[in-house]
Order: sequence, then structure tokens, then C-alpha cells
Amino acid sequence: MNIFKAKISHLIAEVLQSFDTSEVYTAEMLESFIEHPPKPEMGDYAFPCFTLAKSFRKAPKLIAEELCQLLQSSLNDTKELLSIQAIGPYINFNVSMAHMASMTLSTIFTGNYFKENQSTTRERVMIEFSQPNTHKGFHVGHMRNVALGDSLCRIYQYNGYDLVAANYIGDVGAHIAKCLWYYSNHNEEAAPETLRGEWLGRLYMKAVQKLEEAPLEKSKAYQEEVSHILQRLEAKDPEILKTWEMTRQWSLEDFDTIYQWSDVKFHHVFYESEVDEAGKKIVLDELEKGICERSEGAIGIDLNDVDLGFFLLLKSDGNTLYSTKDLALAKKKFDEFAIQRSIYVVGAEQTLHFKQVFETLKRMGYQQAEKCFHLSYGLVTLKSGKMSSRAGNVILFSQLQQEMKNFIQTNYLNQYRGQWDDQEIEETTRAVAVAGIKYGMLNQDPNKQIVFSMEDWLVSEGDTGTYLIYAYVRIRSIVRQVGQPTIENIDYNLLAHPNEQAVIRQLFDFNEVVWMAGEQYRPSLLARTLFDLAKSFSRAYTTCSVKHAESAELQSARLLLFHCVAETLKQGLYLLGITPPERM
Repeated sequence: MNIFKAKISHLIAEVLQSFDTSEVYTAEMLESFIEHPPKPEMGDYAFPCFTLAKSFRKAPKLIAEELCQLLQSSLNDTKELLSIQAIGPYINFNVSMAHMASMTLSTIFTGNYFKENQSTTRERVMIEFSQPNTHKGFHVGHMRNVALGDSLCRIYQYNGYDLVAANYIGDVGAHIAKCLWYYSNHNEEAAPETLRGEWLGRLYMKAVQKLEEAPLEKSKAYQEEVSHILQRLEAKDPEILKTWEMTRQWSLEDFDTIYQWSDVKFHHVFYESEVDEAGKKIVLDELEKGICERSEGAIGIDLNDVDLGFFLLLKSDGNTLYSTKDLALAKKKFDEFAIQRSIYVVGAEQTLHFKQVFETLKRMGYQQAEKCFHLSYGLVTLKSGKMSSRAGNVILFSQLQQEMKNFIQTNYLNQYRGQWDDQEIEETTRAVAVAGIKYGMLNQDPNKQIVFSMEDWLVSEGDTGTYLIYAYVRIRSIVRQVGQPTIENIDYNLLAHPNEQAVIRQLFDFNEVVWMAGEQYRPSLLARTLFDLAKSFSRAYTTCSVKHAESAELQSARLLLFHCVAETLKQGLYLLGITPPERM
């Protein structure tokens, strides 16, 4: 809760009660209109009077002037506000920065500030993300989904939701048949000891290449062989099932290693193979109820009345589709996990598909369908263009790890060899690499396409995770040099420099930003806020020295302020899935 916005909205609501208007303005309604002025010198908060123009039948500028005069008398009765002024159609408010600092810094210091968003128990939410396919290589593009989903999970948990983090792994389908066809009939390599899932991905690419490059007659024969393997898989033939289970496990082991490196955890993992038969039963049941219908032997649901076309759910040969399994997966989520809200983190190319899924669930009688949300996101491309596992022009995860490790150690950490032990260098390398890749994936809105550039994402200046880590480490270094901060006998009035007050405002707004980042499905809001906070700290550090403060009292106040910046950066980075090192 923002006590300043609440105070302002209540004061305005009280004043408006004295006017004879057709509208009733509650404090809660008015609070939603309060905003930050474009420039700090204009005030801390502003209330736009446009919304009152219809009731007052006056120009917003005149309303602002009239209300401002009436509100002046309230200043003597409140410790939160210092001044009120009308600027054009806005009423601008200056708050007591000493009061804001006292309240904010003391609660950050004790850790209570980071619990405020959890004061209300909220609904049960499942966020499904990552969803890799077995028998394919995990590449840099997959990290956008991982980073986005993991960050949202952390944000939703922080915001007091009963969270279930879920993964849905694609372990059946035509691509697996192609991979197993090549593995069984054309592969001459022994499987490696490690990264066997990635190796299967290379076999899949070779399979695609072989199928596409074969002469017509040979290609037909190959396609029949692949189809036969797919049929055997669907019929659960023991021999092919054994090979599938062994190779599937290789991919799952790779995924687990990647998630561990990335510090990503799931409460539950679903598998496509688990919902295949259940999906078929659902479709046949809905056919009997008249919800679904037959069309040329296939089964689907007519959604033309809502401009979503005919949604195919079961092929004429009885084989299932992604749509079939998504209905079964949703039913499993609703029935077994009792979720009230379901968020699917899936690429933008599936937008129509999920509109059809949600509309179908609604017609099946699931009220939760109204609270299903597809969080779509743009592609991750290389400077050379679009990535494709099928085409083979991807940066595989193992390659990405190794290149980031080389870059980080060469540019930042090799200078500490001999001073730090090898374990600390390796742990710091991983921390910087995770910060670089995750922040790079999160500092832009999900709907925007991202061009991946390792060198740009790992530099220590500019809008990067490395820059944020350096800001955090710098503050920790100051604290180690000057001494531990305290909240005892702090004179908050001493924090009067504009750069100090800019930092205080940003710290105070942190929880509100985290809340909006969750409700708008945009971790990018939090990423930008942390970047702005790090820049504001840098300006304050340059102009407001801790070591050379004019008095011991000022030094204590500034030390507390900078310590709280570090704590907020640490908490904010955690919500982005990043754990900074303590030194670098």
C-alpha cells in the first residue's frame, strides 16, 4: 500500500464531498488516477483533474486551482505532505522525504518491506513455462521462455499468490520418430558420456537433412520407415518403447542440468505422453455431449461464431494433436491441482491455438477458462537471422555456457586467480553468466523480438545484468570498508540532496513496481526499475560521499541508504532469477 497516494486520495475525496455533483468519488477510485509528475521539481505525486471536468462542468485547470485552495488547510493536519500546488490541470503534491526515508529504510533494513506484498493471501496460480522437446537440442532461444516464466513465478510468489510452477515437456511426436529412425538405422557414433540429449538433437537435425536431401523414391521409403516408428511408438511396441525411454531420459538429464545451472525450479512437471490417451477420451466424451462434431472423419469444435474457425481435436485416423493434449492438460490442472488461474508462457506463433483452447474449455464448462492467459513472446534471433533446430543454425546451450565462461573469466575474473580459490571463480562466473543471459531476456517487453548478442549482454556498462551486479558489489564493498549500517538514531532529515531523495523515492516505489510487473506479465518493468535504481545510486555515490561525509550522523544516514539500495537490488535481482556475487 502506498501511504502517500492513500493520504492524497482520501483528502481529495473529503473535499469533493462538499460539492453537489452527480458523481460519487471514492478514495479508492481517485487513488487509481494519481501519478508521478514528469519532472521531480514538479512534485512527488500529481492528481489530474480531467476526470472531474464532466461533473464540475469546468475546465480541468480551474478545478485544480479551486481544489488546491481547499486542500491547503489539510497540510497542518498531516505529517506526510509538505506542500500542494496547482500546475495547469494537475494538483501536485510534495511529500515529506524524511518521513518517506524513515518508513522505507527502516523496513528494508529489517526485511519487513519485502513482505508487504504478501499481506493478503491470493488465488492459486499455475505458471507453465519452458516446455522443451526431448530429442532436440536446448539452445539460447529457449532461455527466453525459461527466464520469463521463472521470473514471473518468483514475482507472483512475492506478490502473495499460491503459486505452482509447472513444466510441460514434449516427449512424443513426429520429431522423436525421426530422431529414433536415424539413431536406429543410420547412426554410426557411440553416444557420448555427457550431453547425450544435445547429441540426440544433432541426430534429429541429421535425420531432417537426410529426409530432405534423399532422391524422391528413397525419400518415400524413408518417410514410410519414420511413419512405421511413429505407429510403433503410439502402439507402445515394447522394443521401440525401450529405446524411446532410454533416449528420453538422456534429454531429461540434460534439461535438469540446465535448470540447475540456471537456478530454475518446478513444483510439477507434466509430460505430453501422460495426457495423450486422456485427451482422446475427452474429445470423444464431448462428441457424445454434442459440444464437438465430426467433419470429414475428424473431430473438432466449430468456433466460427467467435471468429476462431473450426478447431481440430482428433484426426480422422484417430491420432491426437497438440490441441487434444492441451485439453487434457488443462483438465488435469483444474481437477488435480485446483488452480484458479492458469498462465501459459508460449511463443507468439501459438496465439490462435490458445484462443481456441480457452474457448473450448469454456464450452466444456470450466469456469477457470476465463482466467487462462497466454503470455506470448517474440522470437530470439541472432544477428545473422532466425534460429531453427531443424535447420541447425542455433547456439546450443553447452556452447553458450562455454563462450560466456571464456568471456567472463578473460575480461573480469582471471585477474583474481591466486587471490580467490577456483571454486569462487567458477561460482562467480556462473552468477555473472546467469545475470547476463536472464537480464538480456527480461529487460525488454515480452512482445518484442530480441537479438541475442553475448558480448553486448555481458559488458559491465549500460543496460546489462553485469552492470547491476557491479552496482550491488560496489555497495557491499563500501559497507565492508566503512562499517555495518544501523537504524538507531538516524536523522533522516540529513538525506536532503536531490540525488539521495531520488534514490529514496525509487526504493519506496519498489513493491508497487513488482506488483505491476506481475499483473501486467512484464518482468521488464522490474528490470528497468533496477537499472534506474543502479544509475541513481551511481549519481548519489558520486555526489554524496559516505567515506568523506561532513559528519558521523550524515555518514550513518548515507550508509543506511546505500545498504538499502543493495538489499533492494538483491531482492529485485532474485525476482529476475539472478543471484549476485558478494564481490567481483
